[in-house]
Amino acid sequence: MKRILIPILVFIVVAGLYSQDTGNLILGRNYFYNYEVFYVSDFDFENGQNNPDIFSYTLANNGSFPVRIKIEFEMIASVPGLGLDNERIFYVLTTPFTFKANSSITISTKDIDVNMDRIYYDDGTPLTGLGVEESDYISEEKFTSIQQVILSSGRLPAGTYSFYFSILNEEGTLLLSDNEIIGITNPTTLELIAPGGMPEDNLEIETINPIFQWESPAFMWNKDFPECGYWIRVAEYNPSVHSSLEEALNDNASLPFPDNGGYYRIPPQLVSRVGATSLYTAPTTFQYPLVGAKPLERGKSYVWQVKKIFPTTSGPETVNSNIFVFKIKAAEAESSQNRLYLQLIEQLIGTELFEQMFSGELNGFNPTGVIILNDTEQLTQDQFTELVNQFLQGELEVQSIRVE
Repeated sequence: MKRILIPILVFIVVAGLYSQDTGNLILGRNYFYNYEVFYVSDFDFENGQNNPDIFSYTLANNGSFPVRIKIEFEMIASVPGLGLDNERIFYVLTTPFTFKANSSITISTKDIDVNMDRIYYDDGTPLTGLGVEESDYISEEKFTSIQQVILSSGRLPAGTYSFYFSILNEEGTLLLSDNEIIGITNPTTLELIAPGGMPEDNLEIETINPIFQWESPAFMWNKDFPECGYWIRVAEYNPSVHSSLEEALNDNASLPFPDNGGYYRIPPQLVSRVGATSLYTAPTTFQYPLVGAKPLERGKSYVWQVKKIFPTTSGPETVNSNIFVFKIKAAEAESSQNRLYLQLIEQLIGTELFEQMFSGELNGFNPTGVIILNDTEQLTQDQFTELVNQFLQGELEVQSIRVE
């Protein structure tokens, strides 16, 4: 058994389900799962059953007569930093076989190897007459040189990988095909932007509902990786109690709250839904919430960290950011009730507009506690809080806000 042992880090550009029709032959892509990290070492080109589940195609013969066809699969790499210029990593071409009428077969990554002898019709009967006409994979010498480049640099240079899946007739003429292009990224990159910095920076912010921002390569995942995405943890930092930022982060958390000892998940976003496959992503910004969090307090310092869990062909992997610390500017003469009302108003109009208004024409404004809904109904503090929560959950829309 020969296995390629080079780890390849990639972001897969996923296309939707579609089919191609050539006469009575139809090729349809069922799925092409997204992985941010793609390890070629997870492939076993001699026994496809050991391969990760990456893609699946259905080939159907809707005609009344059998046809003679071949299946061709090829993986090609172009990575200049590794000396790969349109280099073949793996290739297999089957011998011609008879594909019976009114039938279909489903082929996945687990069926692709140098044997190609375990494929079944969708009705459960074996596909007979299937053999391998030609196969090839990267040489041991080339692979050894690639390993040396990776070990010396500590990371993979940029490049692309391409998958080609084709159906040929008995004479070798192309009938149907599909391909997927994969670009290498560095998924472990995760850098915090704001708020805060190192303790010596002494960075203060105005708002008690900050917007957290970080940078990391975009990625997607499917339902098989429900834990993937971004997670955040926020905790109070007291230099007289905590000897380090790590100690503070592991102390009682403000987010998640109540503290479960873990991280708060940034709500994922649905990218697309193709058949039974749904793809998700997550934003790299997040505003401190009213629900599921302990309110941050003015005059106190806080630490925060983001955890990224991304899909790979070997399973989910995790990378943690560094830790930032920030201090919320102390209130001058502001009651707790006023702070709550201002916090709720900020949630409704957004931090950017809030800071613009309350550092400008509304500088020094103190709420009276009188909240009027639709010019007719006066709300209590609890009713106003509930209204804001409904707005944050997307159940309501704000038409206008007037401050008198």
